[in-house]
Parts: sequence; structure tokens; C-alpha cells
Amino acid sequence: MWSTLATDLPNSFRFTGTKSDALAVREIFKNRYIPAITAMKFEGQPVEPPKPVKAFPDELVWDMKTDKKIVRRHAPFADFQKFLVTEAASGNISRQEVVSMIPPHFLDVKPGMVVLDMCAAPGSKTAQLAEMIHGDEEERVKKAASGESPNTGDGGDYSDDGRSTGLLIANDTDYKRAGMLVHQVKRLNFPNLIVTQHDASIYPSIELPSAQGEKKQHLKFDRILCDVPCSGDGTARKNPGVWSKWTPKDGLGLNNLQLRILFRGLHMLKKGGRLVYSTCSMNPIENEAVIAAAVEASGGTSKVKIVDCSHLLPELKRKPGLTKWKVMDTSFDTGSKETTAHLFSSWDNFVQAHFKNEQSESTRNFSNKIVPGCFPPTAESEEGRIPLENCLRVYPHMQDTGGFFVAVLEKVGDIKVAQIRSSSNEADLKQARAALENATPSEFESNDKANGEVPTREQSPLKRKLDNDEDDDTAKRSKTDDAPAEPVVSAVEELPSKPAPNGSDTRSAPSGKPKPEQQSQNKEYFEYLSADNSDVTRILDFFGISDRFPRDRFMVKNSEGLLLNKLYYTSALAKSIINQNKYRGMKFVHCGVIMFVAHKVNKDRDLPAPWRLQNEGIRILEPWASKRIVHCTSKATLYKLLIEMFPILPKDGAHKIGEVGDQLMKLDIGCVFLQIEQTEGEDGFPFRMVLPLWRHPGSANLMVDKDDRKAMLLRLFNEKNPEIINHVADQAKAKAAKEAAKEEEEEHEQTKEATEEATEEAVEAVEAVDENDDADGDVKMEQGDAIDVDA
Repeated sequence: MWSTLATDLPNSFRFTGTKSDALAVREIFKNRYIPAITAMKFEGQPVEPPKPVKAFPDELVWDMKTDKKIVRRHAPFADFQKFLVTEAASGNISRQEVVSMIPPHFLDVKPGMVVLDMCAAPGSKTAQLAEMIHGDEEERVKKAASGESPNTGDGGDYSDDGRSTGLLIANDTDYKRAGMLVHQVKRLNFPNLIVTQHDASIYPSIELPSAQGEKKQHLKFDRILCDVPCSGDGTARKNPGVWSKWTPKDGLGLNNLQLRILFRGLHMLKKGGRLVYSTCSMNPIENEAVIAAAVEASGGTSKVKIVDCSHLLPELKRKPGLTKWKVMDTSFDTGSKETTAHLFSSWDNFVQAHFKNEQSESTRNFSNKIVPGCFPPTAESEEGRIPLENCLRVYPHMQDTGGFFVAVLEKVGDIKVAQIRSSSNEADLKQARAALENATPSEFESNDKANGEVPTREQSPLKRKLDNDEDDDTAKRSKTDDAPAEPVVSAVEELPSKPAPNGSDTRSAPSGKPKPEQQSQNKEYFEYLSADNSDVTRILDFFGISDRFPRDRFMVKNSEGLLLNKLYYTSALAKSIINQNKYRGMKFVHCGVIMFVAHKVNKDRDLPAPWRLQNEGIRILEPWASKRIVHCTSKATLYKLLIEMFPILPKDGAHKIGEVGDQLMKLDIGCVFLQIEQTEGEDGFPFRMVLPLWRHPGSANLMVDKDDRKAMLLRLFNEKNPEIINHVADQAKAKAAKEAAKEEEEEHEQTKEATEEATEEAVEAVEAVDENDDADGDVKMEQGDAIDVDA
């Protein structure tokens, strides 16, 4: 493990498993980039190309272990990197660490389920969960729209014309991190998603609509992901700073927060539901100790079961959870400023050491974060034993990854509301002290060896000052030299509490007390329009949208509920939850997929629907459309539309956009669905596409931004650095240049006229002088005149 930790972490990425185009992109990647890299050699040896990770099915997860010095020197890697970046922006690829992909797989999410991601930012696991909730929705909806049954026999609820009836709520306590989360998930275009901003340990109950006079009902979740803040020691390969500041005590300050988040999740879980708890730490205080304490607080294994997940991802190499561990503490002597390291195997050992210290009237202080729940659980019978071995651990050296811990919990009985203990051990020690009042000194002496106490600082090769401020909930971090295997006394300057460096998917502990809520300054408005809204009706009628498509799920984001610029679409359950809870203190950060955007037109031109279809929502709407449909059958035509913005479409005369132009000539001004079907052959398309296109009076334009155009040109035509032609921008530049030239010409004329006037004045002055010449040629001088010889 030490050898592996000293090496770079392989780069890994995942293809979006529920999008047909993403799977086609995977084939493009395999056929275009893998052969180019495989053909390379470095120092006479073949270069290892990216390979699929065997632990995950369907070749959806890949990693690359090639040395950085090779990557930097060879062009095929530059091409591969460009491909990764563009496809990640398009939503076909997620760049994610291999071990962070494990928890969503173990949740076993099915379409139609209601799922909560409690600590979701930055959002890579959230994206996985969203994909699982929607499943192969596009194919199901297409069947429903054509009159076929959308049911696939997988147990999902497809009663909403093939659409997933499920919902994913993704939460993060920090507003900025919640913003990162929104940025990550928006590219996936899922309407069944809500992003909230709350402290996960006290996540509010979500109220469901109920009839007047009925008892209030609250939302319970089928699945919950509890990927909690942690010390992050499992990320040391990509965040070396974590290891340089690591101490065995780091988990003590986080244990209580992790337990409170997990316990809150168990309360919100349905009976029979599944919760996955995970960390990127290998510290049992943050892992097995939290699981055991939560199970005990819930009422034992008759209420919460630790699921044996050995059959899930069978190719994943793993170790069972720990059932025995010791808790490390470093006591601090306020008099001598000395520190002493201790390893306690049980709560009793810790209490006895405390009691012995008080009896001797020592000035030595122990941690106030060590509580009974930090230690391995004890059971009087096999029936009451908590099977922590059913948890799993992934160590870095097992399959060249980061370190990770996962536990799968199933709620089998109702849990009574219980008070989770304080993060301080004061009450626990008071109770234990009372029980030990009659103990004899010999009992303490017999336990010294078990305590693992290092009695003097001189016996330790490392010395450090202990930061004895234990009131913060975050782990204290100190720099160390190369630490030996066993914890020992050490000494460095006191450092303030810092969270672990935050990687692409690393959970870091929040620093200090939670910040005050920022609801007032970060307020988002979500107002739904009525099903018979005249503007919505006019838009949908313009595109011939079937009456079966729901018209009561359109939303705007302004407090007045006015259709101004953007029109969003959400699922029915998302609408129900937002309407019921937006005045109950819930902090909704994001919901909805953009379906239409207002199109600015000349005031003198009256269009039946001055609204543009948007890439984000076009696939949701397109199966139900019967009007404004244009077919593209040639790759040459699509290339022309991608490489050239605003190609000319004159009223009379020829155009250069093939079969698309022929169809547009018959349509009025406005937006259209550009349908591109999957076809075989060299001129065929590898997957089906639907794109928005606007028909102008004298031109046409694909409503795809420049970056997406370049991504499609790279994906379909292998154009690495395309120059996008923009006729409107070029005309604007030409007009500006013409005006600038005209201004320059006018300025030149003005300068010329001024020069001529000055010349005339100079000539007149010379002639005046000549008139004053004497007959002998001398110039008559007035007193005070001066002669400029050079002039």
C-alpha cells in the first residue's frame, strides 16, 4: 500500500450509461483514439492505452495509467485530452475517480424511485443517480408516443407515458458548492431533479400535499446516498497535502457529524429502503464506528441491517469491514507542555486512564471527542452482534485506485426518534466516573499495557505540540515527518483547523460552525404556470405538441410568475414538492430543464411563436411533436450547418444547405425540430440526434453554441480545430470596418482641408512681406520683429 500511495493516481472517466449517443461516443473513442495510442512507442516500448475497468459492467468505466512525461510528449494524447474535455462538456463523459463510482452502484436505484443525495457536491455521484432514475427513458417515451406500451418489465413505474415518475433531490450545505453541483448536473438535462441547500444533519422534512382535514404526510425516500464529509486520507494519491497533515486523531472531530448525518438519513428512509454510507477515508473512527453507533441508536439489527454486498460488482477487489480497532489519543500536559500518545482498545480503558489521571491530580488533558461509540461494539449474544464485516473497504494497492469505505444499510423496522449524543464526552465520563468510584488502584495498573500508553516523550522519536483546542467539530491537522507505523508523540507548531484539500470528488470537513443561511440574498423563485396559460398553449400548438404531453409542468423563475425570457419544464413530483414546501423554509437552489427561450425579433414582425427550442429540453418534447419537423439525411448537410452559422436561405434563388434548405423554404419563420436518424454506412450517423434550428427570413441557423458545435465536429468529423464561419458576425465586422474607413476618410479630408487653409495663410503672409521689401531688396523691420532663419 505504501508503494502504491507514492505513485500517481490513474486518470479515470465514465461514459453516461443511459444515453444512446454516449454509448456511440464510446465506440468512436475505442475505434479512433485507442488504436492511435496503442501504435505509439516510448523508449522502444509500446505505450499502454486506456483500458476499461473490469470492476464495472459494459465498458462504461475506463482509466489510463500512462506516465505524465509520455502524455506530454505525444500528439495522440493531446487529441485524446481534447476529446475528453469536449465530451465531458456535452454530458457524454464524466471525469470521476474510480472508487467514487462505487456507492451509486450499491444503491440499486430503479427508474421511478425517490432518491436523496445528502452531501452531493461536486456532483459526480449525483449524475450517476440521475442516470439510474431515468434509465432508458428516451426509448420508453418514443414507444408511448407511437402508441406502444412503454413497460419494459424491469419493475419501473412508467405510467406517465414512459417518463420516469421518480425524483432525485441533491443537497449540499454550502451555497457555493451547491452552485458547483448545479453546474455539474445541468448538462445532463434531467427534469426529475431538485437541488437544495441545507445542513444534512438536520435536513428538513419535506411535506407532501394532503386533503384538507387529513393528517400531514412527509416524503420518505426509497434510496439515500450518505457520502459524508471526512478527513480524506484515502485521497492522498491525488491530494498529497492530505497525507502531510494527517494524524490518527483526525477522525475524532468528524465522528459526531458523520453519525448525525447518517442517523438523519435513516429517519428519512422508507421502511424496506436502502441507504449507502461512504467516505474516502480508511479510518475506522469515521467508518465502522459510525455504522455501529447508528445501528445501535436505531434500535439494533432488528431495525437496521448491514447488507452483505459481496455479490454486487463481483469483479471489484475489496476487503471486509473491520470488527476490531483501537482509538488513538494524544494527551497534553498543560504544565510541562509534553504530549503522550495512547492507544485505547475500549471505552473502559479510556475511562480508567482518565480516572487514574484525576486521582493523581495531574495537569494532563485528554481529548473530549472520544466517546463510547468510537470503539468496536460489544454484544452479549450472536443475535445482537452487528456484522461490520459486511461493510467493504477498498485499499489503493488492490486495483490501483484511491482508498474508500462503503456500507449498505437496509431499514427493516420503524426507528424511534432518538437524541444523538453530544460531540463532547463530558456526560459519558460523568456517568462512567460514578461507576468507578469504588475501583482499586491495582485495577488501573493492570490496564496500562492495554491502554497502549507511551509514558514519556523521551521514548518517542517524533515530537509535536498537541493542539488542545478540541471544541471544533473539524479534524485538527499537523505537519509530520515520515511517520512510523505506530502512533507516537510528536511536536510541531499549533495550526488552525483546516479541511482536507478538495479534489474532484473528495469530501472535506466544514471548518468551524455552520455559516448563517443566505436565503435572502440567494433566493430562487419557482412559479408554475396554469395548464391553460395562453402563451404556453400558443407555443405548443405552433409545434403541434400532442394533448397527451403535460401542460401543467411549465415553470418560470421570477416572483411574479411571468413568462418573460425562459420557460422551464419539471416532473410532476418535483412540481408537487416545490409548490408544497417553498414557503416552509426549504432552500431550493435548482429545478427544471430549459424548454424554450424568448427570441428577440423586429418589433414590426409579428410571429406566431417567437420562442426558440433549447437543446436542454428538446428531446423531452420532440416525441410529441407533429409540426415544424425537418429531416437531415446527409452528413455533408449537417457539416455545413455546423461549420457555418446563418447560411443564406434566399427567398428566390439557390441555397447551399441541401435537403434541409429545401424543407425550410416551405416553412414560415420560427424554430424547427431538426431530426437526424441513426443510419449505417460511411455517410451515416452513428446515433440519433434532435437539434433546434431557427428559420430566419433570409437565412437559417442551428441553435447550438460554438463549443457544442466544435464538440460535434470533433465527434462526427474528427475536426480538431475547426474555424466556425459566422456570417452575421462577419457582416457586423465588415460594416464596422466600413464605418471606420469612412470615418478615417472623413478625418483625412478634414485634415487635408485644414492643411490647405494653413498653406494659404502662409502664402498670404509671405506675399505681405514681399510688398514691404525696399527697392534694394532689404526687408523693412519693425521694432521687436524677429527673423526665423530656418523657416
